[in-house]
Amino acid sequence: MLTLIGTYPPIRCGIATFNRDLRRALLEAGLPAQVAVVAEEADRGLPFPQEVRWVVPKDRRRAYRALLAPRPWILQHEYGLYGGRWGEWFLDFLQVNGVKVVVLHTLFQVPPPGLTQEDAAFMQGLLREIGAGASALVSLHPEGEAFLRGLGVRAPVVHIPHGVPDLPRPDKEALKRALGLEGAFLLLTHGLLGPGKGIELVLKALPRVLGQNPRVRYLVAGSLHPNLERREGRRYLEELLALAERLGVARAFLLKEGYLPEEELYRLVGAADLFLLPYPNLEQVSSGTLSYALALGKAVLATPFWHARHALAGGRGILLSPDPGAWAQAILELSESPFRLKEMEARAYAYAREATWPRVARAYLRLLSEVGGVRSGVA
Repeated sequence: MLTLIGTYPPIRCGIATFNRDLRRALLEAGLPAQVAVVAEEADRGLPFPQEVRWVVPKDRRRAYRALLAPRPWILQHEYGLYGGRWGEWFLDFLQVNGVKVVVLHTLFQVPPPGLTQEDAAFMQGLLREIGAGASALVSLHPEGEAFLRGLGVRAPVVHIPHGVPDLPRPDKEALKRALGLEGAFLLLTHGLLGPGKGIELVLKALPRVLGQNPRVRYLVAGSLHPNLERREGRRYLEELLALAERLGVARAFLLKEGYLPEEELYRLVGAADLFLLPYPNLEQVSSGTLSYALALGKAVLATPFWHARHALAGGRGILLSPDPGAWAQAILELSESPFRLKEMEARAYAYAREATWPRVARAYLRLLSEVGGVRSGVA
């Protein structure tokens, strides 16, 4: 039986959603999988579904070792997701015999602002140790193999893109009517909310935008990042609302707070004219929200973070510097260019068909078969 390790719903984070969607796709492809969750103290009592066989306390290293048994594994890696310095206890899982495929959700070409050189060197060393213990590594970015080879990682590296749901293209205007936004030019950012989303950049662009096109509305939807909410409560959201008031754009700033079920997420993203990703962290190797937007055929504006530089090539979106003036100009131009917008949407939707979850599941099955003889239909 294949085991997936990481987080899992009802934990609310991108890796939890990724693990859930990957498990569903593998199951549909004929390979059943169970789940081991590494959980923060606040998440351990959540009502996990029956496929979650183990809930491992993040801060209890002995529990990591108690889980070990020779079986095929797919392990999700993110710095800090596991215990120890930058999540170094993750290495314990690589001591077990059997097939160990590690999915790398973060790769740093350049250390992010605020990260010390000592921490950056430690994280690179950790990555090399992961490569030494894994049967294979999965990079969510096509340039990941060359990057890892440059660090001295010698394990096999395979690029498998972040999966996307295989969904029909939404009727944008009908969905806008249902939201009471008929006639609006709708901008959308969604996901776990916090300073890393760059929402402030768009708010600062809105005064110029609204001065020339008062139909524009900016909808921000999602839950506060759980760690941020535990530390600060709703302070971050209150600061966003206050900023919108100071800038005189409060009437155009729509905040929908809370977790979005899949059906509602489809409706909100489907209604958007432009999907905005003004991320300040340009080293983000994968974005589930970007993948989802492309899956629904959305035209995307983004800062040039690593995933966006590849995904938005070929006219599928526009990369912008973190300058409010540049964002305002791009929003205004596209709001008055319906044919260009439709062309971008069509290219985005066509591109995403190559990364639907059934295709991604088949890629994982091929990899598992190559590195350890694991085949669909084998329990």
